[in-house]
Amino acid sequence: MTTTASRETTPRGTRGLTGRTAVVTGGAQGIGAAVVERLCAEGCRVLVYDKSAEHGESAVARWRGQGHAVALAVGDVTDADALAAAFSGLPADWPTPTLLVNLAAGFVFKGIEATASDWHAALDPTIIGLSLATREFVSRLPERDADAAIVNMASISAHIAQSGYLTYNTGKSAVLGFTRCVAQDLAPRGIRVNSVSPGTVWNANNERYHKEALGLDRATAEAAPEHGGKFLLGRFADPAEVAAPIAFLLSGEASFVTGADLPVDGGYLAV
Repeated sequence: MTTTASRETTPRGTRGLTGRTAVVTGGAQGIGAAVVERLCAEGCRVLVYDKSAEHGESAVARWRGQGHAVALAVGDVTDADALAAAFSGLPADWPTPTLLVNLAAGFVFKGIEATASDWHAALDPTIIGLSLATREFVSRLPERDADAAIVNMASISAHIAQSGYLTYNTGKSAVLGFTRCVAQDLAPRGIRVNSVSPGTVWNANNERYHKEALGLDRATAEAAPEHGGKFLLGRFADPAEVAAPIAFLLSGEASFVTGADLPVDGGYLAV
């Protein structure tokens, strides 16, 4: 009875995101920025938690200039005190956050030669930071009927083996396990937990890599069988194409989806 009443608080035919507060870790650039833009467009208030003050301040100023309710907290996801301060420092008139998108991660690409330092750089943000951000978010929610949702960033690399990617793939594989376990633990509280697994996304970092390391622009890279050609759709994703499924998983339209991973990979994992 209680659960049904809770579901009915979201009007039928709406996404149920308008007026809600979302927290996006790693939200200042790339996919994270696209997620913030999408949630703003859906009518959310958004806290951007990012370790880059430079990128964060620039992005938040732009969004505020567009009339969106966006706040910035600068910090590392592995810093529990900084996370607590970020949640405590939200504007007083904002509702308690009920949406969380965990995007911050360690981007370290090493094989068996990886040192302890490499492993910490790869896994501390991806798994420890993920767990700390999730714990802080959940600690502020009611014990029952929270009507909340979490989306974690995995990757196609969580599902396959890739030479020289041991550190990265291990971290993203752990995100899948974390998502399933936390979904089970939090379901009785009305908190859904899912993940997405994108393929290659054409963001600033990938554009720089393809141009500087490979001498390829986007069109040439997408035409190459070993790059864009490895996806069934024959191209890379735009950040907004990953943000849209994330918004869906956060919304009331995904009210019966939890413990799942959604590939956003242009068909890569299908073959």
